[in-house]
Amino acid sequence: MRLFGPYKTAIALVIFFTLLMSAISALTPMLSSALVDYVFTNRQLDIFLALGLCYFLAPVILQVLAVFQSSTNVLVTVLFISELRSMIYRHLLGLSLRFFNVNSAGKVVNRVMEDTATLTGIFNTSFTTTLSDTVIAVVAIVATFAINWRLALILCVAVAIFVVNYRLSIKRIIRFTKLMRREDDVLTGGVQNRMSASIAVKTFGTEERENAVFHEHNLSSLGFNWTRDLANNHFWMNVTIISALSQAILYFCGCAMVLKGQMTYGQVMAFNLYSMQLIWPAVRFSQLAGRLQEGKVALTRLFEYLAVEPEITECDHPVSCRKLQGKVDFEDVHFHYEESVPIIQGLTLHVKPGESVAFIGTTGCGKSTMLNLLTRFYDVTGGSIKLDGTDIRDYNLKDLHRQFGIVLQESYIFSLSVKENIRYGRPHATDEEVVAAAQAAEIHDFVMTLPKGYDTPIGADGMALSVGQKQRINIARAICADPAIMIMDEATSSLDSDSEAAIQRGMERLLRSRTSFVVAHRLSTIRNSSQIVLIDKGKILEHGTHDQLMALENGRYRDLYTKHMGKGVLDDA
Repeated sequence: MRLFGPYKTAIALVIFFTLLMSAISALTPMLSSALVDYVFTNRQLDIFLALGLCYFLAPVILQVLAVFQSSTNVLVTVLFISELRSMIYRHLLGLSLRFFNVNSAGKVVNRVMEDTATLTGIFNTSFTTTLSDTVIAVVAIVATFAINWRLALILCVAVAIFVVNYRLSIKRIIRFTKLMRREDDVLTGGVQNRMSASIAVKTFGTEERENAVFHEHNLSSLGFNWTRDLANNHFWMNVTIISALSQAILYFCGCAMVLKGQMTYGQVMAFNLYSMQLIWPAVRFSQLAGRLQEGKVALTRLFEYLAVEPEITECDHPVSCRKLQGKVDFEDVHFHYEESVPIIQGLTLHVKPGESVAFIGTTGCGKSTMLNLLTRFYDVTGGSIKLDGTDIRDYNLKDLHRQFGIVLQESYIFSLSVKENIRYGRPHATDEEVVAAAQAAEIHDFVMTLPKGYDTPIGADGMALSVGQKQRINIARAICADPAIMIMDEATSSLDSDSEAAIQRGMERLLRSRTSFVVAHRLSTIRNSSQIVLIDKGKILEHGTHDQLMALENGRYRDLYTKHMGKGVLDDA
């Protein structure tokens, strides 16, 4: 409701137009009754022209008012849905990595776009229809009882049957709508996941299997859709039958009363028109109730996301900072995703400004988790991490994140130009700084061969790049951001030797004079690190420089390095 606040004037205008239209619609049956009883029956021709003029002007005025009402209502709806989408998007951007680890991108997109589209269709008509039908229905009830209370009671019974039909049908419609939406989430998420993993699908020749999985979920979604539509069809079949029968009964009962002298034919016409103004709002209420239930499902799914609280929040008085020196202290750090499964257990490590630290260890030992804790994508469950002597939980989040430049194994390229990709983390960087970053990452020469140079669109909507080219643009982006601390997580693991050599040179320039943390599966790339930290089951097993660790008798690092290089220890010293 807060989102509707800025549009109070427009909403008041819609309500005014709607009430005016309802009043004109409510007068139409009285005009018909007057024409029959006073003009055609009693031959009062002096009022014929006035009644005829009102009869013909009413639909014209209604149509003009409807244009203003509809245009204003659509404008309010579009602005409301736009703000709702923006609010949800802002909220999603503030959620932790844990949320996105358990919710696929396809599922999130489906909810943000499809469910809000459902609301758009409902809000475009439901508000004005409900208000208009409510006013008309109240007038119709009063008018029918004023004309003939016996027929009005029959009319009330017909309306009650509409309500019973709705109550019996709507539960099935809601249940199958929820199941259909849930299956659509699975279907959309699966398509997004498989499309992004298309190389793996083609590599292993699993097209038929993936097609079968898609076909299964697609049939399931269609099945729920068909079942929901079937329930809707049954509902509407009952509505149509009840409406037709009730109108027929009321008309013939009214005609019988005319024959007995209990009503005039003009009153029967007016009653019949008013009964339609009550029955059809009841029909529309039933239809609207079904659509509102779909809207309720959509809103519930959207507010499930809005109800998710960000795990990472700022303290009451966060510390602002610009560029820090890069001194990092891990103090007895503990962390777990699940209560009974510890990932990091009492890890302590001190890093001086400008030092390079390499984390090594088996998959799942906690290397990447340490980096996620350092950047505060997750919070420690015990101990603390300090940056320049201040607990990272005390820093302003935006300021903290600006201290880091991150290059991951997977290259993230946006559907923007080369220039915009490189200065993504620092939008106000000059063209000269962008070029300098590209040169340091050894991607400048390639960019100059592109049709529009640095203004060439790349990514999904532009030119396709190789894995190595994407990674070098990622490194250029990190250089351009000019961070205090660099994080390289398996940045060269998926590259060929030539690309790795070029990127390794770019990384050396990038890491120069900066504190850096590197996770690498090729030990040859980390031997010059200031500190090498071997992690096992969330604990530091060995810690020191390359020479110090190689000097350890029966050392785990020494054993790994010897096997990795395929040569003796003395040759590597």
